[in-house]
Amino acid sequence: MPYKYVDKDLEEYIISHRRYFHENPELSWHEEKTSTYILKELTKLGIEARKIVGTGVLGLINPDKDGKVLAIRADIDALPIEEKSDLDFKSKTKGVMHACGHDTHAAILLGACKKLVAMKDELGKVVLLFQPAEEFIKDSGAKHVIEEKILEKEGVDRIIALHIRSSLRSGTVAIQDGPIMASADTFSLEIIGNGGHGSEPHLTIDPIAIGSLIVQNLQNIVSRKNKPSKSMVLSVTAFNSGNTENVIPGRAELLGTTRTFDNKLRKKFPEMMETVIKGICEANEAKYRFKYNFGTPATVNEKESSDFGRRVAGEILGEENVVYHEPRMGGEDFAKYLTHIPGAMMFLGARIKDEDHPHHSSRFEIDESALKTGSEYFISYARNYFSQSI
Repeated sequence: MPYKYVDKDLEEYIISHRRYFHENPELSWHEEKTSTYILKELTKLGIEARKIVGTGVLGLINPDKDGKVLAIRADIDALPIEEKSDLDFKSKTKGVMHACGHDTHAAILLGACKKLVAMKDELGKVVLLFQPAEEFIKDSGAKHVIEEKILEKEGVDRIIALHIRSSLRSGTVAIQDGPIMASADTFSLEIIGNGGHGSEPHLTIDPIAIGSLIVQNLQNIVSRKNKPSKSMVLSVTAFNSGNTENVIPGRAELLGTTRTFDNKLRKKFPEMMETVIKGICEANEAKYRFKYNFGTPATVNEKESSDFGRRVAGEILGEENVVYHEPRMGGEDFAKYLTHIPGAMMFLGARIKDEDHPHHSSRFEIDESALKTGSEYFISYARNYFSQSI
């Protein structure tokens, strides 16, 4: 069945932009060419636009119109991954790849922009947010947009987004209220011991032995300090110490990440972890430096925004193709907007039959026929949001 807003010409427009972005990926906070390209395209469409937070772009449709204000967000950064796909439009930048689908998000929003500006008389104020640095957990783009009060100054009262999913069948979408993705925080721990000869461990304070105890006991937080019904992940992902066979080193470094769907539980992580670390280090006469970085909170869709999105998606694809998607432990900095503004993120199915290359894989691919669905969703959501016709 043909879509109401996205015809063949608009679909080709979306795909052409997606392929440009895919061929020319840029890392977080380095999206200079990407943002310049987007800015030029928005200007060409007659949309008021400007650079924001360094490498982001903000477009405005009906900037002076009173009433409700809807924001639509797309992220634009790529990942430090060498692409190994066989695509004709594979990355031209060594060691950098759109392995998470942000190229599709930017193209889908551009496609929506082209139609939305043509029907602006039927709309209220629409804020088009092309956000940089979603992948940079420690200092992501959403954090800067919020700190600079960009959406607040534009009067945004609802924000929507989508994320393409290679695990969902093409032709389906998932949108539900409540937690859909986990918080994503990071930590580092330096254990300061006293090195010495490997044959005389009694004369040392061994940071490797102490670190091993810490790694094991941190897992007791998950299994013994956390309520079983509350999902929680605490992973030590790096343990670096020493460089030869017969020397006990003086220091060790541990790195890792924590995840949960509960933002209240998340706030307790640093204290729970440091209790374990401090106890073990003091018992073994070691010192330590512990740093906990709050990255992104859990992504929690607001109910009204999600229910509205389900109705929109159901009209486009049929209610049977609006499916449930089990919440994922991956993080998404769209969550930072949702702690300030009601909104919802939809998952857009784009699985290629018989392919099983997940997000962040060097062979990640998606079904491009799903892109038109993403643009149709944004256009229809905006149109119905201002008319309240569904």
